[in-house]
Amino acid sequence: MRDKPENIRKKSALAAVKEVTSAYDAEQGTESYCGWPGKVSGYYVVPVLQIKRTQVEAYARLPSAIRFGDWESPRSFLEAIIECLLADSTAALGRSEPGRFLGGSLADVPAVLRRAADRLCSAITLTTKDVTFQEVFEPLNIISSILYEGGETVGEIVFAPAASEHVEAHVHFDKPVPLSRHRLARKVVEMSGQNFSCVCHGSEGISGLGSVCAIDGDDVFRVVFTGHYKWDLYYRRLLLMRTAFGVPKLPVLRLNQEEFYSTAHRVFTDFQVDDGRRLWTVIEKSMEQKRGTMLVFSESAAEEARRLRSQSIGIEPTEITSELVPHLSGIDGALLLTPKGVCHAIGVILDGIATDQGDPSRGARYNSAIRYLISSNSRTMCLVVSEDGDVDMLPRLRPQIRKSDIDLRVEALRSKNVDDFHKTINWLEAHRFYLTASDCDVVNREVARIYSAPMDVGELRFDIPTFVADPAMNDSYYLPEG
Repeated sequence: MRDKPENIRKKSALAAVKEVTSAYDAEQGTESYCGWPGKVSGYYVVPVLQIKRTQVEAYARLPSAIRFGDWESPRSFLEAIIECLLADSTAALGRSEPGRFLGGSLADVPAVLRRAADRLCSAITLTTKDVTFQEVFEPLNIISSILYEGGETVGEIVFAPAASEHVEAHVHFDKPVPLSRHRLARKVVEMSGQNFSCVCHGSEGISGLGSVCAIDGDDVFRVVFTGHYKWDLYYRRLLLMRTAFGVPKLPVLRLNQEEFYSTAHRVFTDFQVDDGRRLWTVIEKSMEQKRGTMLVFSESAAEEARRLRSQSIGIEPTEITSELVPHLSGIDGALLLTPKGVCHAIGVILDGIATDQGDPSRGARYNSAIRYLISSNSRTMCLVVSEDGDVDMLPRLRPQIRKSDIDLRVEALRSKNVDDFHKTINWLEAHRFYLTASDCDVVNREVARIYSAPMDVGELRFDIPTFVADPAMNDSYYLPEG
């Protein structure tokens, strides 16, 4: 009761900030997340983290938060991470002279991720309606790390309320196995697989074996163990989080059909929609390959197959299908195809000159594709699927935008002054790559004019680097008008 008036004031401050940020979000296409206010020198300070809405929506999230009583879960792992960062920000506001010093120790990123994962796993607790079912994340890590008779952990645990209609029980244990009994739980997981899952209804633990009769059930979470110290968290068909060696991460963004079409149309000038539809089914199947694979589309596929015949298996030109992909990609090396999907060679070991555009943190497939692309004399595109689940379409091209959008901002800058030019220059800063040499000349001239105004006492101005046209920019990055 003593804290109630203060909490009411903080809730009011939070509501006021959310009202302002929601209006900004609607206009700017952002998503603003507000933390709990901290009191600093008599003022209520609300930490805010703002992200582009398209970036937030790119990751899988629950249709709505899981609720039970007064508790509510995050909707995604990304949202759980944000909640942890905002909580840390609020705590920092309570320290002596917050914000006075910009230095300090960096955050322990793996620790933040583990806290966020534990917070996301509260959705499992709430869906089972057992609030005593706590600390789910760490037991799952330990279970995944334990070898059984030399074998790594592969299997599945289904979490659902006892009354769920979406889980069918086949075997009931006399005494449930708590997740805290790690070795016994690991032993039980060994019995799952082939559409047979361990079933857990709450804090008592694994109660038996069963199967999910409705994968899209709204009260079922699945933990799929994929190897030594690795497991994934699913809700319905959504992959919410991946964990490897105790450290969780966001699922890798999968290549979408729109991105594939955009890249293919810009690399191959005669690429047809019908070709794209057929090839997309092949690409979808390729992205499912557990051991990874690589598809190389080249306008000179036939010639390249002959040139690389000593380091590949040549085949009669064959139209690739989704049914063929698992078989032809079962060996090391790439599939070499035309832009229309005709395969000329399999198991191709790509060559190419060394380049500084590689990434030592990535695998051999990714870096060999980079070298091959840079060395190729013909139009080429590569799909790289790594064993760890990463999917890359190379070359990685920037999104297309409308030239009229640039012209509008460049022209608008002519009428701006030092008080109202920030929004326009920020947009141009974010889209520097797309500006032509003449656009850059106008922007640089207008910035010089705006900054020539006398400075008021105490006024701060940020230095704006000179705009220079990017040599990699060309008309293919502009969308058709109309």
